[in-house]
Amino acid sequence: MEKYLTARQLQERLQVDRITIYRMLHSGRLNGVKVGGQWRFREDDVRQMVAPESGVSGAAPGAPPTLPLPCLQAMQQLFTEAAGVAAIIVDPEVQPLTDFTNGCAFCDLILASEEGHRRCLKSWAALAGGVDSAPRLHRCHAGLLYARTIIHVEDQPLAAVIAGQALSDTDPAEERPERLAELAEACGLPLSRLQEAYPTIHRLDHAHLDKMLHLLRILGVAACRIGAERKRLISKLDRIAQLVLES
Repeated sequence: MEKYLTARQLQERLQVDRITIYRMLHSGRLNGVKVGGQWRFREDDVRQMVAPESGVSGAAPGAPPTLPLPCLQAMQQLFTEAAGVAAIIVDPEVQPLTDFTNGCAFCDLILASEEGHRRCLKSWAALAGGVDSAPRLHRCHAGLLYARTIIHVEDQPLAAVIAGQALSDTDPAEERPERLAELAEACGLPLSRLQEAYPTIHRLDHAHLDKMLHLLRILGVAACRIGAERKRLISKLDRIAQLVLES
């Protein structure tokens, strides 16, 4: 008889959070079946996915070799701690290259629902396009503030840093009940859970929003420079390898 794992068992097996499990599931990197409304995962599929020869890691399969993801993950962590917002780095197809850092419980709830995850990806896709690296504020489907900067090497966009999950201290409070009710209905979530998680959303005044954009710009420039230098290094190593083969 085939053995199936629950989402919690899979979290423990892969040492990741529940949101990462759902991102892998909805992106097609992980297969699962619903039993009684709960996701279950074949142990054989999981074993094959995490086998050393499979090459699977926390990064997306198509991660550009010019981007040192462990370094970018560390830079992202420092940025979110300094800016007081959440962040993630995605590829041009909006597949995660890093894990979310400093995420709020409100957005975790939305991302854990199938419709909420779809809506978040759509919001990220609208942010991730283009080559202009200048961060600007945008509103996501849930009404939260986001900004992005593009990581590019030689004018080729390789990834986008998406930062936010924030509200301005000037956002009108009277719009909140109606917005939450619509969001709960659309994502199939209990309104009470969204209301409980709402205070965890990052709140920034005007000065902190400006600081977030400034730090995001610095992060983008640094990531572009690292990518360009890494590409030059890879090119040099390729030439050396070619000379060795020809000698």
